[in-house]
Amino acid sequence: MEGGPLPWRHRISLRVRIALVAAVVVAVVVTLGGVLILLALRAELLQVADDAVTARADEVAELVTEGRLPARLPAQRDPVTFAEVVADGRLVAATPGLDEANRFNLREPAAGQADVSGVTRLPLASVGPYRVAARGVDSPNGPVTVFVAVSVRDVQHTVNVAAEIGAIGVALLVLALAAVMWLALGRTLAPVEAIRAQADAIAGHTLDQRVPEPVQHDEIGRLARTVNRMLGRLERSAERQRRFVADAAHELRSPIASLRVLLESARDRGEDQGHEGDMLAETVRMEGLVDQLLLLARADADVPWLQVSTVDLDDVVDEAVAGLGSAGRIGVDISAVEPVQVSGDPGLLERLVVNLVQNALAHAQETVRVSVSRGEGGQAVLTVDDDGPGVPEDRRDDIFDRFVRLDPSRERGLGGVGLGLAIVAEIVHAHGGSVEVSDAPGGGARFVVELPGSQPELVGTAEHPGR
Repeated sequence: MEGGPLPWRHRISLRVRIALVAAVVVAVVVTLGGVLILLALRAELLQVADDAVTARADEVAELVTEGRLPARLPAQRDPVTFAEVVADGRLVAATPGLDEANRFNLREPAAGQADVSGVTRLPLASVGPYRVAARGVDSPNGPVTVFVAVSVRDVQHTVNVAAEIGAIGVALLVLALAAVMWLALGRTLAPVEAIRAQADAIAGHTLDQRVPEPVQHDEIGRLARTVNRMLGRLERSAERQRRFVADAAHELRSPIASLRVLLESARDRGEDQGHEGDMLAETVRMEGLVDQLLLLARADADVPWLQVSTVDLDDVVDEAVAGLGSAGRIGVDISAVEPVQVSGDPGLLERLVVNLVQNALAHAQETVRVSVSRGEGGQAVLTVDDDGPGVPEDRRDDIFDRFVRLDPSRERGLGGVGLGLAIVAEIVHAHGGSVEVSDAPGGGARFVVELPGSQPELVGTAEHPGR
């Protein structure tokens, strides 16, 4: 059940799980190895017993073929073997302790055949099991069979003792390995616990803190450095958000305060006319600022915000420049605008052109030049040049940040609120393009925007209604 107690297997720590898995794996591998060794040892000892009875059977068979077989075969002590010679179920000769009543009573092979087999019980004083060699021999009196037996009780005892010693050794080995793994994992995972504890202590107001980084460049070290890089990105994002909110509040306070002063002045004087133009200008400025803030908020939100269709970029430039109206003595030259189609949001692309041209008009001396062309890679290239003072090289990366103006006085008439180029950067990024600023050929600043020509991979794209 959700929220209930976790199963016991989910409460075991990683340290315990790894130690247990290592111990089990080693125990299984060593046990299998030990079993194979015991089987090999048993097979080797049985082979020694088989060689002994085979050699003894050969000796007795030689006596039979030479006609020198005695009625009582001599006993053999190293190892202790028991032998008998049988002809058609009748005992011909045997070692001491064997007679007609106590013979082996095993199947007699034909002459020339030899075999070694295991037998559980025999009428012998020694305890079984036994290994028995049987060999058919032609004697001067006809075919006989030579049987030689040896007890392999000691072999089984030796294997059992070795198995007991091996089991104790495996148990000690597994315990020692588990202890070593426990200590080693404790030292290995100590940095992970330190990282976890520090990460758990970091809150929204302490994003400047970092997790400890081990000196080793292993997986844990890479994890710590990755976490610290993530915290750095979060800190920069949070700081950017705080600056955004502070600057937005600062910029909104000015037009609102101006409107309040104008309205209070009109109220105190009992007038309804005289400040309409100023109030309208402040209202328009505040409306534009709010629109820009809302657009940036849409860009920051993790939701689709583009309405994509096929757009004639040259038509967008014509409409944007025409909508700006007269700029006094500063002209806008669009003679180099060529027909180029792109996939994108028409409204946002027009906002992009308007912001770039407005920025150029704010700094130009006499002329602003706008061109649209097709690049060598098939991309659409929008270029806006002005003949103003240009952008210092050390500030060219900063001008696309929010609320950044090169004018230190932050005068409204010259520098705006510092959101126009930030909006340009967001729109270009959302369309999968790039924007750069450099020096214009005739002096001033040149802004170059490259947009994919067809079917771009757009960021934050929404399906266009009706498509």
